[in-house]
Amino acid sequence: MDCLTVGDGKRIFTRDFIGAGPRYVAGFIENISNGEVKTTLVRGETIVSENVEMLKHFPILCVSSMTMDLRFSQRIFNLWSEFHPNPSNRLAIIGGPITSDIKLLNKIQNVDLSINGIGEFALVALFQKNLSNIEENLRISDDPNWKSKLFSSIPGVSFKKLNKILTTPKNAPTENKWFASTSGYPEKLKSYKDFKSARIFIETLRGCSNFRRTGLELKDAKLCLDNSCNICREENFRTQMNCPIQIAPGCGFCSTINEFGYPKSRDITAIITEIKKLIEMGVSRIVLGGPGFFDFHREDLVSSALINPSYPEPNYRSLETFINQLLFIDKIKNHEVQLFIENVKAVLCTNRALDIISKIPRSIFSIGCETGSNEFSNLLGRPGSPEQTYDAVSRAIEREIRVHVYFIHSLPGDTEKYTKETLELLNKFVNLGIDKITIYKYQELPGAPFYHIPRKLIHFDKKTIKNFNKIKRFVIGYNRSQKQKMLGKIVKVFLAEPNTMSPTDVIGWILEGGPKITVKNAIKSLGNFEEVQISRVITDRLVEGLLIEK
Repeated sequence: MDCLTVGDGKRIFTRDFIGAGPRYVAGFIENISNGEVKTTLVRGETIVSENVEMLKHFPILCVSSMTMDLRFSQRIFNLWSEFHPNPSNRLAIIGGPITSDIKLLNKIQNVDLSINGIGEFALVALFQKNLSNIEENLRISDDPNWKSKLFSSIPGVSFKKLNKILTTPKNAPTENKWFASTSGYPEKLKSYKDFKSARIFIETLRGCSNFRRTGLELKDAKLCLDNSCNICREENFRTQMNCPIQIAPGCGFCSTINEFGYPKSRDITAIITEIKKLIEMGVSRIVLGGPGFFDFHREDLVSSALINPSYPEPNYRSLETFINQLLFIDKIKNHEVQLFIENVKAVLCTNRALDIISKIPRSIFSIGCETGSNEFSNLLGRPGSPEQTYDAVSRAIEREIRVHVYFIHSLPGDTEKYTKETLELLNKFVNLGIDKITIYKYQELPGAPFYHIPRKLIHFDKKTIKNFNKIKRFVIGYNRSQKQKMLGKIVKVFLAEPNTMSPTDVIGWILEGGPKITVKNAIKSLGNFEEVQISRVITDRLVEGLLIEK
C-alpha cells in the first residue's frame, strides 16, 4: 500500500506524483518468491474511499510511508486488523522513510515489523528463505511468538518483543546485488488510475556522497571539534567515513545517508529499458530521481566508498552514454515526453556535465541551495556554498537549461544575519530569470543529524521570524510574476483530471513544464493533449487557459 505523502488522508501538491518504492517492493517480492507470493499495489486513500472490504483478502499488508503519514498509516493498519483479528494469522510490515524513527513501533499499533532503510535483504529473508514458514504460520498457527522467533533472523528490521523494540543488524550495503539491475517493475504502475498523466519517479541511484558533517550542536551536546579536527570545516574540505565524535554524515536536516548510505547507481540498460516500457504504457512525465543526479556511476571512479561530494568529477562517460541512449527514444528526442532531473549538487555542475544534459529537449533540473549564507551553509554540512549554487545555475541558464532552486526556512541555527543573506541571494536568482523558486519549512526528520536537536536552535528572535515571512512572500511573489509572463502563450497541455471546483473545467499539466493549469470548458477533451492559450494567473501555482479551436 502506497501511503507516501498522503498526510492525514488526502494528497494535495503530490497527488499527481508516483514514487518508485511501492511498485519496486511489490514487484521484487513476486520476483524473489518465484511468483508464489502475489502482490496487489494500491494507494492508501483509494482503499479508504472506495474499497475497504478489499482488505479482508490479504493476510499480509506492507505499507510504505513517510513521517508525515503516521496517522493515516495507523488508520490503515487498524482497518486491516479488523478483518484479521487473530494476530497469529496476519503479518503487518511498514517501510519507507518513516522507519528512520527508531521508536516508530512505540508510536504505531497493529504493526509487526519495520524494515529500516534498504529493504532487499529483509525481503529476501522473509519471502524467499522463510516463505514456507510464513505460509504455514499464517494458515494454522496459534503461537503468538512465531513472528519474533522469525524476525530475529531477518537483517535490518525492528520488531517488538516483551514490549521492547529489538533491531537486527543491517547487511553491508556493498552486498546489494539486486538494485543495480532491477527492472523497476513498471508494469505494477497499472494499478494507479492516473499513471498515464502522473509524474513517474525513476530511481537512477540511491545514497548520497556528502559525508561532510554539521557544525551545529546536536541532541547529546555533540559539537564539531573544528579547532582540532577541521576535516569538514576547512575551505578545501576533506571527508571521511567516520567522525572522531560520531557526528552522523550528511546535511544536518537530511536522512538520506542514514537510510541508504553512499551512492550506488542502477545499470544504464536497466533504466533505459524501464523508461521504454513506461512510454509504451502511455506514461509521458518522467522524473529521473536520486539524491544527486551527477553522482550517477561516479562510484565507479573510486576504489572505495564514494563519500566525497565534489571529487572526482562526474562520470562523464556514463552520463553521455545514458543521455545519448535516452535520445534514441523517439518520444524523448521529439519532446513528446517530459523529463525532469530531480536534484543535482552544485559542486558537480561542471560545464561538461551541463553540456551533456543540455542535449535533452527543454532540459530542466532542480538544485538545492537551502540558504543564501555561505557561513550557515558550511555549518549545516552542505556539500557546497550558495555562491557555487548561484554559479552553477547561471551556467545552466546560459545553456538554456531551466532550473528550479530549493530553499528551506526556519532551519536550526538560522539567524537574522543569515536570513538577510538569503534575501540578497534570492534577488540575484531573480535577475537570472530562473523558472521557479521552491521554499519549504524545515521539518525534523527521524534519522537526520538534526533529529531532536536542542530546542534553543529552533527558537528564533522576532527579527529572524520577520525575515522568514519576507522570504516566503518574496518567493510567492516571484513565482506569480513568472506566471504573469506566460499570459497569452500557447502551450501543449495534457488534460488530466476534472476540476472539482468547476465541473466543466479540467486540470492539466504543461508538456514543457510549468504550473498546473485549469482549462475552461474542456471536459470533453479529458485524457488528451490539447493546445491551450494561457488567459489568467490564479495563484503562484495555478494558471487558467482556454482551448484553442482546431
